Amino acid sequence: MILLFLACADEQLAPLKTALDAYTRGKAALDAGHPDEAIEAFAAARKGDPESPVLALWEARARAEGGDVAAAEALATDVLREHPDAGLVWYNRAAWRVRLGHPDAAAEDLRRAITLGAASPYQAAIDPDFLPVLGTEPFAAVLPPTPALIQVVGPAGSVFVGSDVVVEVTMASAPEVGLELERPAATPGCLRLESVVEETHLEAGVQSRRADLHFRAIGPCTFDLALTLRTTTPVDRSIPAAPVAIAVEAPSTWDPSLPEELPTVFPLPGTLATPDGAWAAGRLAEVAWAIGRADEAPTLAGESPPVRLELRVDGTTRAAGGAWPGRPAGPVKAGDWSVEVPAPAPGAPVYTPAPTAPAAPVNPGLDLPKYRPRGPGGAPT
Repeated sequence: MILLFLACADEQLAPLKTALDAYTRGKAALDAGHPDEAIEAFAAARKGDPESPVLALWEARARAEGGDVAAAEALATDVLREHPDAGLVWYNRAAWRVRLGHPDAAAEDLRRAITLGAASPYQAAIDPDFLPVLGTEPFAAVLPPTPALIQVVGPAGSVFVGSDVVVEVTMASAPEVGLELERPAATPGCLRLESVVEETHLEAGVQSRRADLHFRAIGPCTFDLALTLRTTTPVDRSIPAAPVAIAVEAPSTWDPSLPEELPTVFPLPGTLATPDGAWAAGRLAEVAWAIGRADEAPTLAGESPPVRLELRVDGTTRAAGGAWPGRPAGPVKAGDWSVEVPAPAPGAPVYTPAPTAPAAPVNPGLDLPKYRPRGPGGAPT
């Protein structure tokens, strides 16, 4: 009886083994840039496991890679008739329908894919297939208008010289997006950056980040502080935030000091810290930085950092360090660890703007960082 059972099992598993072998060949062919071979292999794999939506999706992807996007879209449609909960199939069909010029159908497919958990709106926003349609109808109800969102809140009303001025920067993006915070315009020199404290939270494919920029008011002024969020990977875009009004008053007995220009790049602890908490150091434009263990204080050429950096993840401090705006090259040390930080490249521009994102509202009224795709009639999904 045992031998008979094993023989029956072999007969049942043989087609699955054939399907697996064919899938492996198809994947290798697709990775090598041979879509025709991949199509043949995936079709053979589907004969061994005809009910698999995964194998059908791989064949559809191979057909799209081979240039037959219409065939890929048709195959995905066949799969969805039998597997309406296959989120990745909805997602891929949305991308192919964008290429085929069917935006309304593509937006609805993408909404279904996001609802089923195939991707977050921010992950879809950095997909090359969807980048061209960000901020356009009908995708405005499904995707954020740019690969990342930024909202800046400044102090309410004026402050006096010597006061602490806090500017809150809220950001949202896919977790794999690299972010830098830049200052594209000159400032009157009445604020000194003292610390950057960042809190991060990851949920459902959305990386929510809030960076509190702590300044010291060192002189009277009135100006609009403009900040730009730059996405560095996997796409390079500059996303301007609405300027915030800064007003600093001084008493009549105030003795003016030399003006101080703010750095062109504000170091974000969540971008600079390593996943394992090890020490790291480097340079952003004219700003040298170091971040690592919170129980050790770094120095640059023996100097303590004038700007404190701190990263908090879900309320717990994970890393800390500091930054030295305008400092030359030198050794950064923290405990037994040390590294040489280079000087800015000779003749390099202090600020180089990235390509501007497509026209979109600066602050489109989204409830950061709780943006959700919307269904028919504008109701949240």
